[in-house]
Amino acid sequence: MEIKDTSYDPIAEHYNSFSDAAPQRTFEIRTILNLAGEIQGKSVLDLACGTGFFTFEFKRLGAAKVVGIDISENMIAVAREEAKKSGENIEFHARDVSAMEMESFGKFDIIVAGWLFCNAASIEELEAMFRVVATHLKPSGKLVSYTIEPDFRLDNHDYSNYQVKFISETPWKSGFRHEAEFLTNPPSPFIVYLWSHEDYENAANKAGLKHFEWRKPMIMESDIERYPPGFWDNYQNNSWDVGFMCQF
Repeated sequence: MEIKDTSYDPIAEHYNSFSDAAPQRTFEIRTILNLAGEIQGKSVLDLACGTGFFTFEFKRLGAAKVVGIDISENMIAVAREEAKKSGENIEFHARDVSAMEMESFGKFDIIVAGWLFCNAASIEELEAMFRVVATHLKPSGKLVSYTIEPDFRLDNHDYSNYQVKFISETPWKSGFRHEAEFLTNPPSPFIVYLWSHEDYENAANKAGLKHFEWRKPMIMESDIERYPPGFWDNYQNNSWDVGFMCQF
């Protein structure tokens, strides 16, 4: 399958340094795992897996089968190399999830979509992504995701503590287009899209996923205490990220 979008390829070699430096990634893992529930012995499909941030964690926690898919060939190359070094039996494939409706990797107990849906540049792409999820999900399975908080406001932010800089926000169809960069060395630019709560829920419902639950990032008091006073204020008052879970 031809991969046409290569926008994440140039930042692949720097992405792990962002993950290592960004303190909120701890909350992402915690929130995703809380939504996922029991992992031991389950099959897991990780969509928009990048270099394997969530993928390796699910395998480490006892998932029987783990498959990672990302649009970036370079991200997948990094993930495959890491799997080879660690000896983990994980499949990685380079695919555009929004164009996967005619392809199947099987049925899974858990589908993870960390920062997948915010890459949909239209409602049509968003709906296509949810349809792909539905075709790969077991009847008793669940989708767990992390995405841009629809209520996030760019005019009230400073995310430098969290290794992200927002450059611009432009009205885009029924939502917004964000230009931003990870504060790696050099900075890693990327573009994402902000859609409403209703857009997400409607796209999920159209794909047959009827049970939908939003989840705020799970920040613990101990997380706050490890940093200077006020460090997490912008994150808590105007969070850019949110989790959700949905099922048939």
